[in-house]
Amino acid sequence: MDSFKNVFSLEGRTALVVGGGGLGLPIAQALMENGADIIVASPHRPKEWIEERCREEGRRYLYLPVDLLSEESIVSMVAEAKSFTGRIDILVNAAGINKLIKAEEYDTESWDKVMDIDLRGVFITCREVGRIMISQNYGRILSISSAKSLIGTDKDYTAYCAAKAALNMYSKQLCCEWGKYGITVNTIAPTFTRTPINSFQLDDPVFYGNLVARIPRGRICTTKDLGCTAVFLCSDAAEFISGQVISVDGGLTAKQ
Repeated sequence: MDSFKNVFSLEGRTALVVGGGGLGLPIAQALMENGADIIVASPHRPKEWIEERCREEGRRYLYLPVDLLSEESIVSMVAEAKSFTGRIDILVNAAGINKLIKAEEYDTESWDKVMDIDLRGVFITCREVGRIMISQNYGRILSISSAKSLIGTDKDYTAYCAAKAALNMYSKQLCCEWGKYGITVNTIAPTFTRTPINSFQLDDPVFYGNLVARIPRGRICTTKDLGCTAVFLCSDAAEFISGQVISVDGGLTAKQ
């Protein structure tokens, strides 16, 4: 008879979360509160509360600086992350940017920067961490995509939509190639979730009202929604779920 006890526990796991602002920290918190030791890699040192919470919960914590535009920096970061506990069980790719520019005005420099951080940086990170997970014969890779990888919007998201859609397919391909090594690869595609980057949009009552009117659940996504989904997909409860794009959007992408 199967046992369902502790299937969501992350005890004994080490999680590398790339992206120390926006969505990365609440996801790191969710993984930590369910048992994982935490490494946060980010260009800037994250807020101190995440380290304090890890200490309170008795979890190991490490911050690593990384330049997501530099292959050398990413490769070095992953090597340092592995040396922390000797393994990397969970990888969360939570870093990302957007440039709000109309499609007909999009310049190549802005396009390249969005692609380099939202896609190229994920590719290099996954390649380096994947080698470690293959040697372990175990791994959980989770990347933060977007509802905009599945549906378009009126303006300003050309590069972002393209990068996130490519991220979905890249993750599916990794699932196909690495499943035999005990590695699952999934993406989460949330709708708007409040972060310092998008607060100016969500604070606009017209923008917010139009957005929420399109969401059947009648609200935007929260960091708790994302954290709970991340814990599930990174746990053994989701051992047979791979290559999937999980829409955490309150039904937005189900509605015309």
